[in-house]
Amino acid sequence: MDLSLLKSNYELVLKELNSTDFIRGEDRYSGVFLPYPFEQYDSVQKRVMLVGRETAKWNTLNNKNTIKRIVDKNASNNIRSVIEEAFDRYSWHLLDKKGGNIKTSHRSHFKRFYANLARKLNVSPEQLVYANLYAWDYNGISPSRRGKEEFTVIQQLSADLLAEAIKFCKPDTIVFAVGCNRKNDETIKLIMDKHFGGYETKELDRKKYWRFSSNGMDCYRISHPRASSKEQQNYRKLVIDKATG
Repeated sequence: MDLSLLKSNYELVLKELNSTDFIRGEDRYSGVFLPYPFEQYDSVQKRVMLVGRETAKWNTLNNKNTIKRIVDKNASNNIRSVIEEAFDRYSWHLLDKKGGNIKTSHRSHFKRFYANLARKLNVSPEQLVYANLYAWDYNGISPSRRGKEEFTVIQQLSADLLAEAIKFCKPDTIVFAVGCNRKNDETIKLIMDKHFGGYETKELDRKKYWRFSSNGMDCYRISHPRASSKEQQNYRKLVIDKATG
């Protein structure tokens, strides 16, 4: 699979980051999260993308993080190196370590949901695409908790980056397991309105479940898999049943 186009499109988005002035306080942003499909994705009959909210300190412990680092790479005309680092980190997100084996047990509720979705689809984990609504976390938590102006910058950049991943992967189904709140829904709507001609709501149970279509894609927004109420568990099961039907 030729990923050069996706990298180039990511590069165009990241080149918009030329200043850290929008950050209030310390720059404690993670490395940028950039998803891509593995080669096995090409062989599936039904293409499914699972979208989480954000990572926790992605490319942070190795000091390949902060917004300033991206700004500096742009200033030296070397933003492609950041993209290559992000792809390298993504390349082993299913493994127990770099160069290791695919993990078969998980403490993370999200990763357990990912594995369950792959199993119900009768595909390997590599045949799904894992993405995130926000391309950065802030000190291990959601950037949506930052001030309005700061979050808006991250929100818009993240929306554009995720849109590029969706355009490249062309999923039939997208499951946004991001949590049911206003900011997340605004970000999803921003992506669909700006890049895919809008959306049409099909089913809605406010703050619990939202099914919509956009540009031929069947999309769902549900709670984060860590949500443990019986009703939320039932909606997760419903989405898996619909995605695999």
